[in-house]
Amino acid sequence: MSGSFQRLFGKRAQAHLVIAAFYAVTVLLLIASCWLFVSNLDQLFAKAPAGTVAGMERWKSDGPSRAEFGGGFWRDPAFWRSVNLTVVTATATMLIAALIGIPAAYALSRYRIPGRAGVDVLLSSVIVLPSSSIGLCMVIMLQQSPLFGLQQATGIRLVYTLPGIVIVQLVLSLAMGMSAWKAAFDRVNPRFEHVARSLGSSAWRAFITVTLPAAKPGIIAGLIVAWVRAAAEFGGILLFCGTFAERPAGSFSPLTRLLGLQQADPLSVNMWAQIEYGNVEYGFAVGFTLVLISAVSVYTIHRLGGRTFVW
Repeated sequence: MSGSFQRLFGKRAQAHLVIAAFYAVTVLLLIASCWLFVSNLDQLFAKAPAGTVAGMERWKSDGPSRAEFGGGFWRDPAFWRSVNLTVVTATATMLIAALIGIPAAYALSRYRIPGRAGVDVLLSSVIVLPSSSIGLCMVIMLQQSPLFGLQQATGIRLVYTLPGIVIVQLVLSLAMGMSAWKAAFDRVNPRFEHVARSLGSSAWRAFITVTLPAAKPGIIAGLIVAWVRAAAEFGGILLFCGTFAERPAGSFSPLTRLLGLQQADPLSVNMWAQIEYGNVEYGFAVGFTLVLISAVSVYTIHRLGGRTFVW
């Protein structure tokens, strides 16, 4: 009896040591992150006027916003156009990913589809690939293949266009979303559907009334992940679409101008562009805006109980 107690006590002590070590590492990382932020806080406040770059003369860093937080980026119309563009494209990407990914994830979870293992490997590979390599592959596919001739014949152009942003975002957003949605459906016992079918429900009704409500937290978590991944896309968009901030307003469609998406880049590209133009504090502030969006999204996923659906 005493030997069993000692073994049990020893296992508990080991578990407590592992947990204590994990929390210690987490606290150290948080302290290091906070110190990194605090030690660079002065970078958010402009100390001198930014250089006069031809394409950025509209950003008046030598005016009253010179010493403000991030150079007064929140009063810059270009910043809010970037926010509009990010929200619109990320939302459109999320909806397309959901229309394609949720049925596909359900099929992968419930049916023995030939090549299912290959699909899982492909999704995992897309997730770990650098987004810039995906953008480069898409440029080659659409510019150096028969698809380029098809675009010329139909008059449709995807490279360096606003719809191209959604296409690039969709690749990684769909892969991330499907991983969460498949995990959500895997957690729902198929017997629940079989019972509903045995009571007279059709396959569609069993899916809507039984499976979908049971997988709801994971589905919502997948939607959030898909949206955030689309909003954070950078390398692929930069290679596939370039920047739009310096293009003439007349080169955009009336609908684009009506939605306030003209002469704008997604927030991630806007951050890079501002730093490249020498507006470091502006780009730093945009970067912290992206960090805030990511933090709120992850917190929402955790509140939904979606930890196991994503990680």
